[in-house]
Amino acid sequence: MREPMDDEYVKAAELVSKYIRGDISEEEYNELMDMAKKYPTLRSWIANQDLPLEEINKRLTDYQTINVEKEWQSVLEKYRHNTNRKTGHRTWWAVAASVLVICGVAGSFFLKKQKENRFAEKTQQVMEVAPGRTLATLTLSDGTVTVLEEEEERTVVDGQMTLSISGSTLDYSTAKNATVQHHKLHVPLGGTYHIQLADGTKVWLNADSELEFPSAFTGDERKVTVRGEAYFEVAKDATRPFRVQVGKTQVEALGTAFNINTHLYREKIKTILTEGKIKVSTPEDSKIIEPGYATISGNGNRNIEIGKADLEEALAWKEGYFYFNSKRLKEVLDDIARWYNVELDITIPLADKRYIGGIKKSESIAAVCAVLSDLTPYKITIVGKKLQVRE
Repeated sequence: MREPMDDEYVKAAELVSKYIRGDISEEEYNELMDMAKKYPTLRSWIANQDLPLEEINKRLTDYQTINVEKEWQSVLEKYRHNTNRKTGHRTWWAVAASVLVICGVAGSFFLKKQKENRFAEKTQQVMEVAPGRTLATLTLSDGTVTVLEEEEERTVVDGQMTLSISGSTLDYSTAKNATVQHHKLHVPLGGTYHIQLADGTKVWLNADSELEFPSAFTGDERKVTVRGEAYFEVAKDATRPFRVQVGKTQVEALGTAFNINTHLYREKIKTILTEGKIKVSTPEDSKIIEPGYATISGNGNRNIEIGKADLEEALAWKEGYFYFNSKRLKEVLDDIARWYNVELDITIPLADKRYIGGIKKSESIAAVCAVLSDLTPYKITIVGKKLQVRE
């Protein structure tokens, strides 16, 4: 693990302290983020801006074997030496107020000649498992793959089509010289993305999902293909129906909002209608449903099942929540594993019990494990990149 050079010790501590107190400037924040990329240990201190004092104290107990007074004096010596040499004179009172955080940060940095302590190892394991973020890849018609991340600006050119990327939404309605090209948007494990198609239809893609679509719609229909989970707000166009192909199931809409999920127990396809009207079809069956209802298709079923829907199930994930109402534990764990991009490690049979609850998707994986451990009869923990379920 890399460690800061001597003249970065106190600077790192100052920045972490300001970040936790919430009075860091934009320039200082960018500097801290650059440091965190170079020195992974810093991530354990900046993972949560609202880090409570109790948590800081808990972390410091893991450094109780360190002679903090000795190390702190070492910090001051290095700091005075470096600042006097470079700037003539600078008092250390500016960082003394942050002594609690500084000692904690220093504890993880200063022991160059000792083995990493068990807390640092544990922290590094957890910090490798971060909540999902805005992330996707766009495959153009010639096979070129472009990585899309939040808050970036660039231009994508495919044939005569020019597409500007700004912020966290890919907007094809603003494309210039939009010749028809076939594109694919892939959201990996641990990601989510929002796209606006050429006709104004908005699509939210959940983790481990794909959308195949044309850069512009021509002809008498608008057709896309989806895998995984996606929420659609379809732009109204009475002359051209909007059709979504999901395996052998097709969903047809006119001015409609609905959710499609193929990440289901026993590989079924679930469509929940929140607004308007849709027609769900398979080679063997066809159903028209009203808002507040859902269909289940696929997995060899000849008939499409219709039932009352829980609209929160369709809306919660795109609003930033894990939501489970009468879901089996395995379904819940699958959702969490996709979002945090971890592997499930289940060595015991899980009871066929259904659970009700919800968790913010911005929570740490450790917090999610704690909630699930309280909610279920199992011990659920994160070890490295594995989500372990034990008796």
